[in-house]
Amino acid sequence: MTDHSFSMRFPAGTLALAHLAPVANGQDRYVYFHPDYPDFLFKAPKPLEAALGLETGTPMSLGMADLKNFRRLMLKLAPRSLWHPFFKESDCYLRARLSGIASDDLPIPNLYGFCDSDIGPVLAVERVAMPDEMLGRTLKSIATKGELGPDKIDMLNQFTERMFRHAIIAGDMTAANIVLGQRGMNIQFVLIDGFGDIHAIPLRSLSARINRIAMIRSFRKMGGRIGLNFDEIRLRFSDRTV
Repeated sequence: MTDHSFSMRFPAGTLALAHLAPVANGQDRYVYFHPDYPDFLFKAPKPLEAALGLETGTPMSLGMADLKNFRRLMLKLAPRSLWHPFFKESDCYLRARLSGIASDDLPIPNLYGFCDSDIGPVLAVERVAMPDEMLGRTLKSIATKGELGPDKIDMLNQFTERMFRHAIIAGDMTAANIVLGQRGMNIQFVLIDGFGDIHAIPLRSLSARINRIAMIRSFRKMGGRIGLNFDEIRLRFSDRTV
């Protein structure tokens, strides 16, 4: 069991992360683990050049290719858009918690707020993993290894039920963003990234019906990629071989 009397201490001073290698590397963000705070992961935006896939010190200029890629265009015109996912995730989390959802029933990680570090502000988030793991195994890796048995499918359906019951908005829900971990006494799947309405026109936030339709589409697409059927009426996954 985790010693929460120690591990749940929140960094009071500037957190030293610059000497650490990221434990995860997303499109726009690095994720860090600090051994003094083992229940947290710390998310930080990438430097602009890294987010654009450029060498450090590369001059920033607009090209024709940028006009065809909205993400690259926005990063070059407004570098602070690197923080856009942080705002959207925080908004999604606060809406869920203020509606009365218990922290251990959330299908997304708990967010503990921003803290200072030697690489700038970072967001402290719940580390979702099994007790013997640094990071939780993704649904994608579990499916790739052929380990999606009845017990895992049942846990995936529990996750799906929580996503719909709590009307969580997920702008980028993929099997690579869903991990398996222990939270308290429960082992469950959690969407650790890609939640919140990240779209320029926030239709999912404005319409529960549009969000539900979009989630059904996401689950159906994800099911096809991991070898499962998704029942759009019952909102449940099932093994294609059964």
